[in-house]
Amino acid sequence: MVKSPDQARYIAYQCLYEVLENQGYSNLVLKELLTDTELSEQDRAFVTAMVYGTITRVYSIDAALKTCLNRELSQLDPSVRTTLRMGAWQVLFSYGVKNYAAVHATVELAKTTCPKGATGLVNAVLRNLPEDGKAWLDSISKRKLGVRYSLSNEIAGCLVKWYGSARAESLMQAFLQTPPFFLRKNILRQAKMEDLCAALNQDHVSATPNDVLPYAMVVSNSTTNIAETASYRSGECSVQSLSAMLVGHLAAPKPGWNVLDTCSAPGGKTTHMAEIMGNCGRIDALDASEIRLQLVDEAASRMGITCIHTMPYDCTYLTEEKEMLLSEYDLVLCDVPCSGLGLLHRKPDIRLSMNYEKIQDLIPIQREILENSCLRVRKGGILMYSTCTIDPLENEEQIQCFLEDHPEFVPEPFDTLLPETMRTQTRLVQEASCGRITLLPDEGEWDGFFIAKLRRVQ
Repeated sequence: MVKSPDQARYIAYQCLYEVLENQGYSNLVLKELLTDTELSEQDRAFVTAMVYGTITRVYSIDAALKTCLNRELSQLDPSVRTTLRMGAWQVLFSYGVKNYAAVHATVELAKTTCPKGATGLVNAVLRNLPEDGKAWLDSISKRKLGVRYSLSNEIAGCLVKWYGSARAESLMQAFLQTPPFFLRKNILRQAKMEDLCAALNQDHVSATPNDVLPYAMVVSNSTTNIAETASYRSGECSVQSLSAMLVGHLAAPKPGWNVLDTCSAPGGKTTHMAEIMGNCGRIDALDASEIRLQLVDEAASRMGITCIHTMPYDCTYLTEEKEMLLSEYDLVLCDVPCSGLGLLHRKPDIRLSMNYEKIQDLIPIQREILENSCLRVRKGGILMYSTCTIDPLENEEQIQCFLEDHPEFVPEPFDTLLPETMRTQTRLVQEASCGRITLLPDEGEWDGFFIAKLRRVQ
């Protein structure tokens, strides 16, 4: 296989076609296409940036292309549509590529990807695009937030409804930023944080301690796949976002506790709780997907954790008795399926796939998991609820409805458990004192997340 930017662009085209036209998952398609290729690390990075950049900016790109076309994008051949979109990303938003070079390379690519005769259209459209994507977006009316921040009108409208125009725009802007990449130190291991960071640096991973949680590290640069480092393979660290780490931190399970994790795969929060417990006690880790549950087993094995017991189980039916499950637990975690709107900067596919109807379909599933799981909490025990969305319908309103139906549960304040750096934010402290917290990505290094902590008193 020839090593060249043209080959890189062809791989990016293949991935984007699968995602944009066939609803493929970008991370899975990209991983498959990059496996066994002879591309340099630089070209691999270019492919990754082009794929995720095009998906992230697709609504803005489509609006720009529409101004240069005499027909609707939907009327174009899918191959032409994909080629134009990736070319437009390079012209508008890839500031490392000169516009003339981006146009030329895309036209050359079109000779392979598009029907005969389409190269003229590709060339004409790309040459008529604005020269500076940022300046063009700044000229767009603020009433067209979906175009400015590359969201469907439906999701942009929801954010405005939930947070008001000014705050919604701040959140949309945050969702276009590159999010920090975090690692979690395995606190069961004796290695000091500085020694672990030094070992990662030896493997060309620039990791430094983060000031929010004592076991969190932020990666500023990496030319190595984290999973290929000696530190990761030996179980010294795991990949986990700061927001996800806060779930286990605020749950604060004690050594010897019996814990139920109802939606555990791929196992980040499960293994974190096991570490906090000192690998002493029992965690029953459930998930509806038996295949994904294998990821929990693999993570526990890699990290030397023995207190986790996995079982394929759909927790919308947790009221049924199941052999091996305890009748009551000290802590039950419901990290429920959600719209994922707090991860728009990490998972751009959500921009394409999520809509209001799907959100409405998720709410009864979340409620069912809560209803069934609460029966497993012992008197005095803790029920944790978490999502990676900033949708009040899935978060605050879901918990409020649950509390109205279940007077045996009350909010459990956790403001004293907040990391010191988070206590400087009045809103976070006030919410935490009421047993819930919404993390917003324009306020810190975290993703959009919701965490609620309830205690059973009857």
